[in-house]
Amino acid sequence: MSIRAILLLELWTWLGGWLFLVWPSVYVLTAAIIPFGITAPVTDSVVVGYRIAMTPDRLIGRVESVRSNISHLIAPLGPLAAGLSCSAPSRRARPSVSSLRLASRSRFGGTLNPSIRNAPSLDELDDLPRTVSPAT
Repeated sequence: MSIRAILLLELWTWLGGWLFLVWPSVYVLTAAIIPFGITAPVTDSVVVGYRIAMTPDRLIGRVESVRSNISHLIAPLGPLAAGLSCSAPSRRARPSVSSLRLASRSRFGGTLNPSIRNAPSLDELDDLPRTVSPAT
């Protein structure tokens, strides 16, 4: 599978979890979460490998440091957003607000993102220059 297909598969398998809102059953939740549980580790390994393959050797430490800092800085925003959506005035508004936010930003944004659409394959990465001469 292409990297784009793997990324989109993870993005769209998460929508199965919203079936639980329509039919609240432990069996529905289990059936909806299993595909995501299979695709998430695959996507993580592909994304890490792709990022390392794209990064020049001399910058791998810096790139990973920046990525780690950004992910740790935005981690508290998830619980904050969940708390704000749970404090919605109406019980009916909570799932609709959350589902609209999640569906619009992550699924459609990831699908239509030009960086994902136009990302070079691993074969094309071999043609890119991997080393840069040091500045003098």
